[in-house]
Amino acid sequence: MRKFFVAAAVAAAALIGSASSADAAFSVRITTLSGAATIADGGAGDLDGVVNNSITVNYGDASYKLVGTIAFTNAPGSPTLAIMDTSFNINTFGTTGGAASLVTSVTGFTSPLGNPLTMGSKFNGNGNGTGTISDQGYVSLTPVGGTLFDTTGPTSGLQGPFNIGSYSSTASTTFNGSTSYGMTSVLKFNLDTNSNTSGDAQLTVSTPVPAGIVLALTAVPVLGVGGWLRRRRTSI
Repeated sequence: MRKFFVAAAVAAAALIGSASSADAAFSVRITTLSGAATIADGGAGDLDGVVNNSITVNYGDASYKLVGTIAFTNAPGSPTLAIMDTSFNINTFGTTGGAASLVTSVTGFTSPLGNPLTMGSKFNGNGNGTGTISDQGYVSLTPVGGTLFDTTGPTSGLQGPFNIGSYSSTASTTFNGSTSYGMTSVLKFNLDTNSNTSGDAQLTVSTPVPAGIVLALTAVPVLGVGGWLRRRRTSI
């Protein structure tokens, strides 16, 4: 488990870069049949105790021995990419399990902007024992900058539920991102006792590649073959 969190922390530091979180709110919410906790970036329960676009949590109660996560974001974003990533490690060793959720949310993305923008969702992981898990990503557009834990905006759609043994899924949606926005990832899981799963749920927002550029790039190999054929004919 320690290796899991070290690797995730390294990845988070690399992707966060120098982004400022001055205009963003960033939180994680965990809910089980036995309790609940909401942890803000740098607040009580965030193990690093610093407002730095990264939240590290180890939560446990009578239902779940561990709901661990390292969540990070690059809010307010960069000209080409907005990202929110949730790595998770969940187990019910010696506990009862049951329906639960891990929700990660961030507001205040001011880049990239455009119409349309594409939100992509990648969700994958594996585990042991029995249980199911799903994820769904949302964009928050109201008010300007978005609302924490908002699930009323455009969505990439439900991914799952999958059996916890092995799962992998991608999805996407487009939206009008002419003004600042937020993102929310809703991870739902229902594990039986003495089961575990770990994985990653990532949301990204980017500007679509213009069609003209795509056509130009796809023509490059053809042009290369044409040049090779002309040179071969000349040499013959």
